[in-house]
Amino acid sequence: MTQPILEIRNLTRHFEVATGGMFSSKRGIVRAVEDVNMSLERGQTTALVGESGCGKTTLARMLLRLIEPTSGQVLVEGQDISTLSGGALRRFRMGVQAVFQDPWASLSPRMRVFDIVAETLVINERLTKGELTRRVDEALISVGLRPDMARLFPHEFSGGQRQRIAIASAIIARPSLIILDEPVSALDVSIRSQIMNLFKDIQAEYKCSYVIVAHDLGTTRFMADRIAVMYLGRLVEEGQTETIFESPRHPYTRALLSAALPIRRGGEKARMTLKGEVPSPLDPPGGCPFHPRCPQFIGDVCTTTLPPMLRDGQGHAVACHLHPDTNRMAVVQTNKEMT
Repeated sequence: MTQPILEIRNLTRHFEVATGGMFSSKRGIVRAVEDVNMSLERGQTTALVGESGCGKTTLARMLLRLIEPTSGQVLVEGQDISTLSGGALRRFRMGVQAVFQDPWASLSPRMRVFDIVAETLVINERLTKGELTRRVDEALISVGLRPDMARLFPHEFSGGQRQRIAIASAIIARPSLIILDEPVSALDVSIRSQIMNLFKDIQAEYKCSYVIVAHDLGTTRFMADRIAVMYLGRLVEEGQTETIFESPRHPYTRALLSAALPIRRGGEKARMTLKGEVPSPLDPPGGCPFHPRCPQFIGDVCTTTLPPMLRDGQGHAVACHLHPDTNRMAVVQTNKEMT
C-alpha cells in the first residue's frame, strides 16, 4: 500500500478569546477544530464541506502551517510538518501550495505577474534568470495565459485571468499538494466551469493532490473524489463523492444536500429544514454536537455520548448513533463520555 500524501491525526485547534467585554479578564476557548482524522491519497481530491464557521478554513490553514495545532499531527509525505525547519521547511513550502478565494486579495497590485508567479522559486531555489523565465513561461502557458502577459500588473486582467495567475503561482514549484480555498466562489458563474476544468487538467498533468474548501456542492461533486463533512469543528461523515451524494448517512449531510441541491421532479422526499442555529464553538453542546438540531434525535445517548467515527469496508465513515453496528464497522475515533 502506498503512503498517503496527507495524513491528519487527531488534529485540534482551540483559540482563547475574551468573553466578558472590553475590560473583562474573563476568557473562553473557541473549539475551532476538534479531533479530526483523515487521509488523502496521491493524485486524489478531498473536499471539506459544511456551514460557515464549521472549521474548514482553520483546518486548511493548519495544513499550510499558517497556524499551529493545539494538538495532533499533520503529516505530508510521512513527515510531521510541525517538526520541519531549514531546508526541510523550504521543501515543504515548495511542495504544498495554496490558491485562495479572491484573486484581488491574494495578488499584490504592486508586483508584475512575472514577479508574482516567480516568487516561490526566487525565495526557495537558486535559478538563473533564463531558467526562471522558462519556468514562469511554462506556468503561464499551463493555465492558458501568454508568456508576454508576465510584464503586466494584476489590475490589467479580468477576474478569471487573475485566478489563472494565482494558479500559475501555485503550480510553478510543481507541488504535490495544493490547498484550494473556495477557488471559484468569487468568480462569475460563466467562467467557473473553465477554472474547474483547468484544475482538473493541471491535476492530470502534474499528478498533484487537492484539498478543496467549498460551499458550492456542485463544484464539490465535479472536482472531488472524496468528501469530508464538518460540523462544529468535527468530521461527521467522510466517503466517496458519489456515495455521499446518493446515500448520505449522517442527518447533517442529508440536510446540507437537501438545502443545496434541486429537488428532482417526482422526487419522494421533501426538502429538509434544520431547526435552530449552529451552537457557539465557545460552548458546544454535550454528546453529539448536532443533537440540538437533529431531525432524527433518538434520546439520551445523543445528549450524553459523543458518537464514534465508524468506517465500513468501503472506506465510508460516519459519526452518528443511528449507525451503531460496530460488528461490521471499525471504530476510528475513541468514544468519549461527555461530562
